[in-house]
This record gives sequence, C-alpha cells and structure tokens, in this order.
Amino acid sequence: MTKKESDFDKLARLIKEEGEDIRAEIRNEIGGLEKKVDAGFARIDRELCEILSELRTLRHDLDDLRREVENISGYRKEIDHALERIAAIEKHLGIGKKLVA
Repeated sequence: MTKKESDFDKLARLIKEEGEDIRAEIRNEIGGLEKKVDAGFARIDRELCEILSELRTLRHDLDDLRREVENISGYRKEIDHALERIAAIEKHLGIGKKLVA
C-alpha cells in the first residue's frame, strides 16, 4: 500500500521543484549575460587598441614634424598645442607617456 502524500510533503516537493526550475533559468540568463559582457569587453579592447595605435602614430608624427620645423614658431606652437591635447587624452585614458615607442 502506498503512503498518501501529506499536504505539507506536497507543498515541500512543489517548492523544491520550483526552486530548481528558477535556479536553472537564472543559470541560463547569467550565461547569456556573461557572453554579452565578454563580447562588449572584447569590442572595447579592440577600439582602445585602435585609439592607442592612432595616438602613438600622432605623437610620433608630431615629434618628427617638430624636429623638421624647429625654427618656424607658428608651426611649433600648433604642434605643441596638438601634443598638449594628445597628452590630455592620454591622461584621461590613464596611459600617460608609455605610448612613446
């Protein structure tokens, strides 16, 4: 003869089953969110590498140009201003002068 499930046992079983279902759904949602976050960070890393490369190129080109027009004060002033702007961008990004290669 099978034992009849009490109301309390039935409630406990239902709560356990629902809890397992909820945990499975949360795991699936977290997995999807992790993939989105990873993809977002990968995109940011690629874009930051492009920015760093361009800043490095600009700094190098401006340093070369500064050497070439050392005696022409107008150009020198513009170049210095551009270098200041690049330094401000680097400071804002927290990369300082470590770009000089």
